[in-house]
Formats: sequence, C-alpha cells, structure tokens
Amino acid sequence: MLSVVVLSLLGQVNAEVLKPAPWKPGVSLGADGTFFFSRGNVVFLDTGGTLRAQWQSVHAPDESGESWVKQRVFAVVNGRYAETGRGPFVNQTFAHARWTAMWHPRIGSDVFVQYQTNLFLRMQARAVGGPGVRVEAIRTKHFSLWGGSTVMFEYDRLSPLAGSTDPLEDVDVRWSNYLTLRLSLFDAHLLVQNTTYAQPRFDAFADARFLNETELMAKVAEPFMLGLTVSVLHDTRPPESVVPTDLRLFAVVRFTLDLH
Repeated sequence: MLSVVVLSLLGQVNAEVLKPAPWKPGVSLGADGTFFFSRGNVVFLDTGGTLRAQWQSVHAPDESGESWVKQRVFAVVNGRYAETGRGPFVNQTFAHARWTAMWHPRIGSDVFVQYQTNLFLRMQARAVGGPGVRVEAIRTKHFSLWGGSTVMFEYDRLSPLAGSTDPLEDVDVRWSNYLTLRLSLFDAHLLVQNTTYAQPRFDAFADARFLNETELMAKVAEPFMLGLTVSVLHDTRPPESVVPTDLRLFAVVRFTLDLH
C-alpha cells in the first residue's frame, strides 16, 4: 500500500496511525507533504514532510477467517519548518522505529526507539526507547480495541533560557501506555480511530505526558480518501516558558495504491 497525503499540518506522530487496511501482509509505504510560500506584502514559508515504511506478516487465518498480525516493522520520519518575515516559528524533526512481534495472535511484544527535536518547545534533543507488551483485545468486522504498556527510557537536552532553573540535560524512566479504538463503518467507507497515550515518570507519577488523537477518514472514490485529525497534547511539567497544552487540527487528502 502506498499512501500520499498532500495536505497536512505536521506534528508529533502517533505510532498507531489510522491505516485503511491494517492487517494485510506485505510492504506499505507512505508520504505526507506540505509547502506554502509567499513573498511581497505577505512574507511566509511553511514546508514539511513525512515518510513511512512498514512490513508485516500475519498468522494463519482463525476459524472466522480473520488474519492477525505476526511480525511488524514500522518506521517514520518527519520534519517541519515555518517562518514569517520576523523569523522562524516552527522548527521540528521526528524519527520513530518499532518492531512488534505477536507471539500469540492476541499477545506480543513491542520494542521501539525514537528521536525528536522541537526548538520552539526548547527541545534540542529527546531520545526515547524501550521494550513492552502489546495486547489485541477485541477484533470484529466493525470494532477493534488494542493497547500496550512499555518501560520507556528517556534522555532530554533543553536549549538554555535566561533565568531558568530547568536542568539542560535529564535522564528519566517513564511508564508509557497506549489504548486504541477503531470503528469501521459503511463497509469501511468511513474509518474512525482514537488513540490515547499516558506516560508518567516511575519516580514521580505527577510528572506525566498525555496525548489523545482522533482520526476520521472517509473514502470519496477509489483511490482517494479525505480525513481529519484532532490531537491534544498535555505535559504536566513542561520546561519554563512552554505552554503545557497543545491542540492541533489538520485535514488530509490521501491517495492509496495497493502493492500487494
């Protein structure tokens, strides 16, 4: 499956991103891109892009004829840069790689690594990774529910801020948990998915990060789909000068080509 999103506002990537056919074996590739440029009375530049790659195999079909994921390797990288005549106001990069091994159709393991920067959140570098467990709890034609729990090791390096008492480097261990609900309606012409992440520190549960992302995708005419994504991110203890809650809303137009 090859999917190209030609309109989006890029931000933090949800590793459980909505896929039209998430249980098909084989290779899928994806690309998102944005570009807006203006000079003259309005000086503005906004450019960004995302690349995704995934390979997966499946278990033999069960008695209902459903196939369950057996092995999956997923990787994504993205970046965005935006500026006005007064200078840049977005400058961020993100890379994530994950190996999922479902030793039983419903229970398996996750191992992941991730690296990101976001200069306007004072994040010069954040590197995280760790092992965990994944559970496929419910799977029907119209509704699916799955989740996981991971021990996440984290290294942060912040940009300096005059008068700030934040440590410029920090190493923490967090408990990363996620839960995803997926609805497939009208013979898969309308897809709805919600994913929630909660990541408290093991040694200070009040220091936690949360992400809730809702995705809506509708088939217009093969191979085109229209979509809308709403994300809410909250950090209970952000660095000084950083607002604790971000709300992001973006629309996508997706072209999908099956390579199976």
